[in-house]
Amino acid sequence: MDSKNYFVTKGFKLYAVMTASDKYTQGIDILYPSTPIKSDNQPAVYILTDRAGKLLKIGETQNLTSRFYKAYRCISNTTNDRIRKFIKEQEDIWVYVLPMPVVTQKILGYECGTSYAKGLEYHLLKEYKDQYKKVPPLNSILS
Repeated sequence: MDSKNYFVTKGFKLYAVMTASDKYTQGIDILYPSTPIKSDNQPAVYILTDRAGKLLKIGETQNLTSRFYKAYRCISNTTNDRIRKFIKEQEDIWVYVLPMPVVTQKILGYECGTSYAKGLEYHLLKEYKDQYKKVPPLNSILS
């Protein structure tokens, strides 16, 4: 579970590579493969790995496009800053994703949609922590 191979066998696919760049204020750019995953703002669970495939972070998002195109590249907060620092000071990060469906149900006459991304992220982090007695390095505030 400590490498991308575990997640690839579960259906995760390469989404992008985050790399240091002087092109943007925050200092990183997102490079997408020549045949990108069509994300259309959908929810997903993602992992971040180093070049060798070692797991660095398990995360989830309700909007895959926004998370990587905007948040990691542009928005400053503790998590994003820690990841950008890793990229600038150590190495590029590979992003693998498992897009999640939106489940829709009518409740009190309203169409309500949700995904299971948060629940899957929780279980993957729990499995990792149970096995390694810690969370992946970029999941930890203390990294």
